[in-house]
Amino acid sequence: MTGRRARRRPGENRERLLEAGLCEFGLFGFHGASTAAIAARAGVPQPHVYANFSNKQELFLEVCAAAVQIVLSARLAAGPVELSRVRSGALEGLAADAQRTLLQALAAVCSPQLAADLLPLLAGFRDAYGDSDFAATYGASGVAMLEHAIARN
Repeated sequence: MTGRRARRRPGENRERLLEAGLCEFGLFGFHGASTAAIAARAGVPQPHVYANFSNKQELFLEVCAAAVQIVLSARLAAGPVELSRVRSGALEGLAADAQRTLLQALAAVCSPQLAADLLPLLAGFRDAYGDSDFAATYGASGVAMLEHAIARN
């Protein structure tokens, strides 16, 4: 007989989905990641994705916002990351997932479906990170993608 899993605290499924989204979107981008894979990685049933986010786009945008927060927090040593599931020793992996997610966001910033919401987030991130440091970290391609998106809008 298998025991039932303990009830999760309020908001825990959402946190798990955001953390799983960092990994999946970071590896596969917006179009390549699936909500089924994100739910599986989070250890929650797929309907919980849509109970917490209205669609995949909303999940991606919230994951990107979390990635910005993680990278800036790590860079500025501004304190703990808000994703409470982060365990000691896991911060490096989470920061790497956040960096990959931001690279995927830069690749998707010109997508008509995402540009209106993603562009202000990434432009604000670049400003907070610093232009020269942004260029050094995300390369000429990252700068070019963001500048191209800004010019289009």
